[in-house]
Amino acid sequence: MGFSVSGSTAIIFLAMFISFGMIYSAAYNGFERINDARTDHSENVLDQQNTALNITTVNYSAGYLNITVNNTGSTTLDINDTDVLVDGVYPDSGAIVARDVNGVNDTELWLPGETLHYRINVSTGPTRVKVVTGPGLADTEAV
Repeated sequence: MGFSVSGSTAIIFLAMFISFGMIYSAAYNGFERINDARTDHSENVLDQQNTALNITTVNYSAGYLNITVNNTGSTTLDINDTDVLVDGVYPDSGAIVARDVNGVNDTELWLPGETLHYRINVSTGPTRVKVVTGPGLADTEAV
């Protein structure tokens, strides 16, 4: 009778130890994911606060829309993450004839203080243009 009580007690404690290990691992992984998400969100909010842009010129001439945008914030932006909307619609990728930063065509970075220039082929005269950056900040200008 003594061995069965000792054996069952050992089995119960072993099962509790294993259960606690499994619960702790699952809870810690969940906590770590939540903490990482909060950190990422804080970094995104900081990027949004440090991002500013200004559409300086927009003109339509001979089927082409020319857009000049200044990065007036303190965040370096990726021009591949920057979108242009013409009258609320994305232009076709083939319609964007030229895209450069301060006259340089082969860069992907748009540093603070630099100017991004778009030349877009459009069939009709647009009424407004919107430029949206990767962090989500946008500026809209009438043509």
